[in-house]
Amino acid sequence: MTELYNMLRDRLDTMATGYPATESGVEIRILKQLFSEEDAALFLAMSTEPQTADAYASRLGTDLVSIASQLEDMAGRGLIFRLKEGGTTRYLAMPFIVGIYEFQLNHLNTRLLKDMSEYYITALGATFHSLKTPHLRSIPINSQIVSKRPILSYDDAATIIKSKSRIAVADCLCRKAVRMYGKGCSHPLETCLQFDSFADYYTNNGMARSIDTDEALEILKRNEGEGLVIQIPNSQNVEAMCACCTCCCGMLISLKLFPSPDREVMSNYVCQVDDEMCTSCGTCLKRCPVGAVMLKDGRASFRPGRCIGCGLCVTTCPGEARTLTRKPDGEIYTPPETMHETFVLMKSEKNPT
Repeated sequence: MTELYNMLRDRLDTMATGYPATESGVEIRILKQLFSEEDAALFLAMSTEPQTADAYASRLGTDLVSIASQLEDMAGRGLIFRLKEGGTTRYLAMPFIVGIYEFQLNHLNTRLLKDMSEYYITALGATFHSLKTPHLRSIPINSQIVSKRPILSYDDAATIIKSKSRIAVADCLCRKAVRMYGKGCSHPLETCLQFDSFADYYTNNGMARSIDTDEALEILKRNEGEGLVIQIPNSQNVEAMCACCTCCCGMLISLKLFPSPDREVMSNYVCQVDDEMCTSCGTCLKRCPVGAVMLKDGRASFRPGRCIGCGLCVTTCPGEARTLTRKPDGEIYTPPETMHETFVLMKSEKNPT
């Protein structure tokens, strides 16, 4: 049995951000909580390209009814992804992050969270920043604060929302997890948006509720007021939109440890400050999620290398001393077209041939 879970760990470790081994074996304990032996065996046989139950049954020489039932059961428990298009349902293997762990939104428990905390600290967290290609990007909370508009469509949160025909809103996994420990913050839970196939998956699995464009834009506006950072998967076709806080989000907490967080999130924007208009009121100091602003000799001092381009300090600056500016053309980052392409790129960086 242990060998089967070792194989599952090794398969996950080849995918996107990875799933590294540890001396303590905590990663195996996590897998055993989530996957039965039958689940693990099927996952190992699955492709990262969407395939129908018929295709899997044919390739594996298995009865269609039983394989279809198992695939649907695993999809319902967040172990694989279900894609419904044009009346056809297909299934594919997903990385542990972004993927399996996020899909445990309705299945969190203190045992799993304790093991995840240990795993993140000892091994998993380091994989998030070990590759050139990040799995998340930060984008401006509000395109109107960018001094030279229009901004890139895949960097504009409102434009992304307006382009989607299927939208759902879900609880923030990070805040929900921290609150299970009796801690956390006062920010709302229902903040994170899902689009297109992710909206379908989340609503079909009871993890989110469908909403219209107007409500999604209202949630975006509320998130700005709450001082939450908008982070999206690293692709032009955006399937999800997280609203993160430094109280609970592992990504933001780890970003603060880097001397230059901007390099880790591939933001195309940076804050600029008019020192003459700055009153050093300290509002930006409280709003900045990564410590790009500090007080020095009673004056607000800005460190551009730490700025992740979220714009949260701009929207509440009473002296209008701050603007968000697009970086020079030579520094503009163009993300892959789809999340799948991002995963493939990350895999190639992780496992160079």
